[in-house]
Amino acid sequence: MSVECEHSAASHDGTLVSAASAPEGSRAWLLIEHAGPWPAEAAEAALPAALRSVVNQAVEHGVRVQMIRRPGHRGQLRGRAVFAGWTAGSAPWLRRLDVPADLDVVALSRGEHSGSGQPAAEAMYLVCGHAQRNACCARFGGPLAQELAARYPRQTWQTTHVGGHRFAANLVILPHGLYYGPVGLAEAMTAIGAYERGDVVAERYRGRAGQPHDVQEAEHDRLAAARSLPFAALT
Repeated sequence: MSVECEHSAASHDGTLVSAASAPEGSRAWLLIEHAGPWPAEAAEAALPAALRSVVNQAVEHGVRVQMIRRPGHRGQLRGRAVFAGWTAGSAPWLRRLDVPADLDVVALSRGEHSGSGQPAAEAMYLVCGHAQRNACCARFGGPLAQELAARYPRQTWQTTHVGGHRFAANLVILPHGLYYGPVGLAEAMTAIGAYERGDVVAERYRGRAGQPHDVQEAEHDRLAAARSLPFAALT
């Protein structure tokens, strides 16, 4: 864990270009509500036995595991929401799991939900606030998560490491896996507003999870020219 932010100011104020930096291997996702504390590796968090088995399978099959919680609710857990999602291709999906132990992890790793759970009612707005992974995520992500939660209380979650803490604060929009960073409240609201219209904006857009970096670079060039594009126009 970094005790202090080791990055220059340019990393967090948008001077350093963050384009084409979304994790290309993150297509299948498993998100588990967990009040904390969060260890440096999300998949090592303390969990009930049934969920531990699911997480172990997820790691084995290349599924991205995230712990999530409501901003400001560290140490408080009234229920345990669990979601599975797929961010690649033209038909991404996000489902809330009623019985997580019934999840077919192998199917999830291929982008198939096999009917598990129910479609999520709304998009999820994830803000990395993982202090045990990097101090910058807590310093920049924690306050942003609180501010977004005041505006989107049902959709905003604080989460473990999403990749690229040098670009904190990071915002990830599911199910499409859109990465934005570094963002403050204004940039995050712009990104979310565009998403709700079916668009992607160029400002602070890092790329889409699960896409090869050369594809992300090509999309960045298109977005830089247009400033905003319908999501359907992207790969």
